[in-house]
Amino acid sequence: MKLKQTSQLILIAIAASTILSACGGAPIKEVKVEEPQFKVTDAAPGGREAWLDNPNWWADKEGQDIKEFYFFTGDAQSADKRMSCEKAHADAVDDIAKQVSTFVDSTIARASTDSTGNDSNGMTSSSASQTETAKLSSQLTKALVTGVEKKKQYWEQRDYSEKGGAKSIFYCWVLTKVAKKKVEDLVSKAEAIRFKEDPKLKDKVENKMTDIQKEFEKYMQAH
Repeated sequence: MKLKQTSQLILIAIAASTILSACGGAPIKEVKVEEPQFKVTDAAPGGREAWLDNPNWWADKEGQDIKEFYFFTGDAQSADKRMSCEKAHADAVDDIAKQVSTFVDSTIARASTDSTGNDSNGMTSSSASQTETAKLSSQLTKALVTGVEKKKQYWEQRDYSEKGGAKSIFYCWVLTKVAKKKVEDLVSKAEAIRFKEDPKLKDKVENKMTDIQKEFEKYMQAH
């Protein structure tokens, strides 16, 4: 996202004119750019960086220790800059817990499907609902009180008054790192919680579950 944008019409050439002719002279399309709802009145020095969109890719490019650590981002807004950045850090912690809980529930559900087959709705009885996954995520967040280190942060002060909104809102993004070992322990904890809640579930997925920690590593590499 650019910090300054103006309302304009952008003419997009789908291909070079010679290709357009070969395709029967397809008309040039007009695409209207959405008018920004705010203007940035202040921002952290240095500008936006790649970690805001892809933290682990950025960490690799910057020579960070991606063999031992995962990198996560969080974001939040508030009328107070300090509060927005504190909330952003908490959001990063929540994101770690959400990704682990969603991954574990999905992995168990797939293994159970292989073991028991689908019901008439195409779902397994062991598939966790969104509510159950959210509850698991909340439990995991409590286990992440320590161990999530803030590496960088970026903030913007935005003025929405021209569109009838607040004149000063702070948006903050935080980059955090956490040891892979801690996340692996979190994956094991999530798996244990699920099996404790449903003792029969472990028997259903026995021999169907691969090394779930290694599978999470592959999951993170794909994201």
